[in-house]
Amino acid sequence: MLGAGYIGAALAELALAEGDEVTLADNWYATEPRQLAPLERQGARVEAVDVREREELRRLLSRGPDRVYLLAAQASRPLSFSDPDYTEQTNLVGPRLVAEEAGAAGSPAIVFASSLRVYGPAPTGDVAPDHPFGPQGDLAHLSKLYAEMLLWMHAERAGFDLAILRLGIVYGPSPVEHTRPDSQTVVDKFRRLAACGSPLPLDDGGGATIGVVHVSDAARILHAAPTEPGITVANVAAESTTVAAVAALAEGRQPNGHPACRFVTPFRYSHRLAGYLG
Repeated sequence: MLGAGYIGAALAELALAEGDEVTLADNWYATEPRQLAPLERQGARVEAVDVREREELRRLLSRGPDRVYLLAAQASRPLSFSDPDYTEQTNLVGPRLVAEEAGAAGSPAIVFASSLRVYGPAPTGDVAPDHPFGPQGDLAHLSKLYAEMLLWMHAERAGFDLAILRLGIVYGPSPVEHTRPDSQTVVDKFRRLAACGSPLPLDDGGGATIGVVHVSDAARILHAAPTEPGITVANVAAESTTVAAVAALAEGRQPNGHPACRFVTPFRYSHRLAGYLG
């Protein structure tokens, strides 16, 4: 697993429970090695690998993994403005090096964690994977479009299976959680603020539509991918909702209004926002 942070750690925990051999690789930009100690005790191998460094990737992939989970990314919008160079190198150069070295190492399957934000900030109607890409406002989300198309190109060229999973906002407890405000997503951020009685910030009244998914559901879906040979693309969102509705649930109020779109997804989910925030 390239990327041992919030989602990667939850995925590793599930994979270990299923009896898989797991290697967690990270450059420790956002995650600290000590946070992975419990997973190491469960049998995970933990290594320092930076997706921007070809030789480190080559050494890792030369062991012949069955599949590579590409979770390593600078996903924070604020950080994409404060550190654009790191964002570009990690999110643009990194996927290219991973694809090239995976092809050279015998073409293991790649599972790429993309984002529902590839559809833009305000899609409407039913949004399935064939929905056009939308406008982007920051490097972190813009890079997902490039990485998807780049991995698709290399999958066709090298013949490896590729699963592109467009994740909604992920929430819930994981073995690794980040406390930096710019690394927290809206669901858990609102949950913490509401618990201490702080006001919940609603940009433009909170009308923006988002897709959300519990981290355990996301880990289960990632673990099962790819579900068929070739190149597949799917949305991972248990619910389509608005930021205002998340705020209402966090504060114990009944949500009003409706989301502007519905993210079409083929998966079943075990967790719902109301149960988590309630």
